[in-house]
Amino acid sequence: MEYTHLVSVAAMVHDGNGKILLVNSPWRGWEYPGGLIEPGETFEQALHREIREEAGVEVEIERFVGICKNVENNIVNIDFVCRYAGGQLTTSDESTEVVWATPEEAFQMITFPLTKKRLKNMLSMDKEAHFFAFIREPFTVVEDLTFPVGE
Repeated sequence: MEYTHLVSVAAMVHDGNGKILLVNSPWRGWEYPGGLIEPGETFEQALHREIREEAGVEVEIERFVGICKNVENNIVNIDFVCRYAGGQLTTSDESTEVVWATPEEAFQMITFPLTKKRLKNMLSMDKEAHFFAFIREPFTVVEDLTFPVGE
């Protein structure tokens, strides 16, 4: 049996003043920046590249949040929290709009249930790592685990 998985990284980027970065994808609507890791890239390199490509800004990674897997398509998503470090918000082929929003505004703007669940985990700021598996359509969580991290 041949095994193939695609791996992506994404992050909730905050500005330190209660706002988070959202990009409006032409394919998926409002979401946080992220995308597939390219061959030869590390997790960190891919995360910085995706955020720069989609939003035009630089970030510092603050913490790992968790992993989720689409069990139908074998896509593994790795989520982080980052702090804005500089740059001007810029759109691209992958983002028709880029904005700073409050968490409440973000939950209203984001319509896809998977994106909302991942954002909830990113905003939790707890000392747990989140791991879940899901089916995309209709969105169904088939496994949902948390494990302590840190001390």
